[in-house]
Amino acid sequence: MAAQGLSRPRAEAKISPRHLKGTLGRIAQLQIDSINVVKRAHYVPLFVRLGHYDTTLLDTLVSQQHGPITEYWAHEASYVRSDLVPDLIPWQRRRWVDRSESFDSELSALADRVLVYLEAHPGTSARELSIALDVAAMKDREHWGWNWNDTKIVTESLFAQGKILALGRNSRFERLFALGQVVLPTLQNVESRAREDALRRLVLESLSAQGIGTKHCIAEYFRLPLKEVGSALESLAEHGLVQKVQVQDINEQCYLVPETKIPRNIVPDLRLLAPFDSMVFNRRRLELFFDFEYRVEIYVPKENRKYGYYVFPMLYGDRFIGRVDLKADRAGGELQVNSVHYESHAPTEVSAALDFELERMANWLGLGEVKYFL
Repeated sequence: MAAQGLSRPRAEAKISPRHLKGTLGRIAQLQIDSINVVKRAHYVPLFVRLGHYDTTLLDTLVSQQHGPITEYWAHEASYVRSDLVPDLIPWQRRRWVDRSESFDSELSALADRVLVYLEAHPGTSARELSIALDVAAMKDREHWGWNWNDTKIVTESLFAQGKILALGRNSRFERLFALGQVVLPTLQNVESRAREDALRRLVLESLSAQGIGTKHCIAEYFRLPLKEVGSALESLAEHGLVQKVQVQDINEQCYLVPETKIPRNIVPDLRLLAPFDSMVFNRRRLELFFDFEYRVEIYVPKENRKYGYYVFPMLYGDRFIGRVDLKADRAGGELQVNSVHYESHAPTEVSAALDFELERMANWLGLGEVKYFL
């Protein structure tokens, strides 16, 4: 809880960019998702940890050249601490994204044109690049999948390689591309970095962000290969940088950073975690450490859903005590509560705490009221 910034009640003080950077210093990443049922996924974790804040503060941070936060692949597409990107690049080679090894001459030429254009016009979306470079909307490239046109194929590949990165996103939620070294000058040294050293640094970051974890927990946080993470953990343990520990009722080997401070008490503060919050995006970890089963049912047919479409796990103190299905009706000015499900161990005072938290969330979202459809 402490490692994830969830061990202390939220303050009512005004939130500044410094607070946002402090939270990213702990958890390292904010996973991005395009679904906007309540609020886009990368905004909610900061509200959960800090309280009411102006989301334009985050938008500004990720749109800066040489800024502290930028977008790259981590657990999934995420806003990550900029200092991690050079280490992530050699370990985030996702073949369905980076297709550069299969580029034909036409795509290779287009990639060169994109780089030249972005050098003169940083902050350009893929859609704007297609217009500027006169690229056809779509070609018959069945093997690519995802119905991407050539510009999308090229920009995704260049982004995966770190040759281009993003100066934030526009109102359409499109990445605004610029040359990688314009966004992050530290990328100049990527090729000279030892891949194994990068992995060890990412393993330590993953463990620090989670406080404690199994090999799978540590690998999954940044989607790193399990076998290589296991070898890195052994090496780090031999050098005293990681400590092997056992957790009651968990048979798997666990790890933590030596001298990790463990809070004696966690003051109950009911929090509603977005489905892609870094505290809950590893479902296996949730079940192992918290005995809490959670699945995102967005793609499950309505009649087969158990809890709802966009369900927030409820965290109270150090226990997950239920689920609530929410939707923001922006036109009607309502935060709609479609279902509430409590675990059998949920304390009786949680109902009032949930009402308070829903009012607080509605206020942050700029919605006038909370409406229950139960």
